[in-house]
Amino acid sequence: MKSDLFKWFQSTDVVSKTDETGHGRRDFLRTGCSCCAALALTPAAGLMLATAGRAEAAVSSTTLKVGHLPAGCVSHVLLAKKRGMFAKAGLKVDLVQFNGPADNIRALVAGELHMMHNPWTTTMAAYAEGSKDLRIIGGSGLAGIELVARKGSVANVNEFIEKAGKKLRVGTLRLDTLELVAHGVMSQNGVSYDDYEMTFFPSMVGMGEALINGSVDVCTLAQPYAEMVVKEAGGIYLADSNDVWGPEAPDCVITATEGFLKKDSAMATDYMAVLRESAESFYNDFDAALDDLQPLYGVPREILAIALKRQSPDPLINAAGVSGIRKGVKYLIELGYFDSNIADEVLNLSHQPV
Repeated sequence: MKSDLFKWFQSTDVVSKTDETGHGRRDFLRTGCSCCAALALTPAAGLMLATAGRAEAAVSSTTLKVGHLPAGCVSHVLLAKKRGMFAKAGLKVDLVQFNGPADNIRALVAGELHMMHNPWTTTMAAYAEGSKDLRIIGGSGLAGIELVARKGSVANVNEFIEKAGKKLRVGTLRLDTLELVAHGVMSQNGVSYDDYEMTFFPSMVGMGEALINGSVDVCTLAQPYAEMVVKEAGGIYLADSNDVWGPEAPDCVITATEGFLKKDSAMATDYMAVLRESAESFYNDFDAALDDLQPLYGVPREILAIALKRQSPDPLINAAGVSGIRKGVKYLIELGYFDSNIADEVLNLSHQPV
């Protein structure tokens, strides 16, 4: 499904320390965002996107409401909106920004949205909690979930593993793709949370600040916030989601309900077709894409350029992506969130454009 161009890229308070009581599935409603309020879209973004919305209203009376986070994994969505690609396809798309995945999925379950871009872990958790109508129908962002060390702590994964049992301080979020990177790297190397001083944060922003001020030695972050922290802290990238559940590791995905798909699956397919076209234009002329996206994100161009190469568009999930999600769920089972691998129950990729 992907063109060869895709291969070119590949509240600040602490919640708790590791405890012995475990952590259940319901924690997902209280976790922070793997790619959230650390990155707010600019006022200019609102004006630009409103202009595109007026053009879309002229071609369709039916509104497709799509939730998303202010994150790198929706760069192609914003690009499509900015460039009027939805209007050209006869679609009227209302993009609704949420600052956390829990609020995003609540809106979808409540019927306030038709689809959403969110970490796939959130969809799995909600499904396991009883929202059996949820289906992952397409991709959004590829990779970009990072294990980052502060300068002077550890320089690579081997040193990270060698520090097991030596009070290395590690931060992450519960039941999130961020946690998968932390736990996955440990699991692959025969160590666990018990070997580190773990801190579980309610938001990625708090972790980034903790890494910068030296309160933690290693933490997990998502792009483009990760690159901002790396620059400020003189940090080092140790591993990423491709290392853990890759090689083509989905992060955020598109989730819809079976009810919506039974009624408007053609609209979902048309939407994903536009995203595929937008992603291809992103890869074909990255500099032009940066020209359009930098005013929307409000991040320095040099930071955004690195971030969007580390977390690039992934509009359609292929076989490798499916295998990656299955592998990721296995890690969630190891962590005690799920009893069985529910990936195939939640995935429904039959509506992706061919």
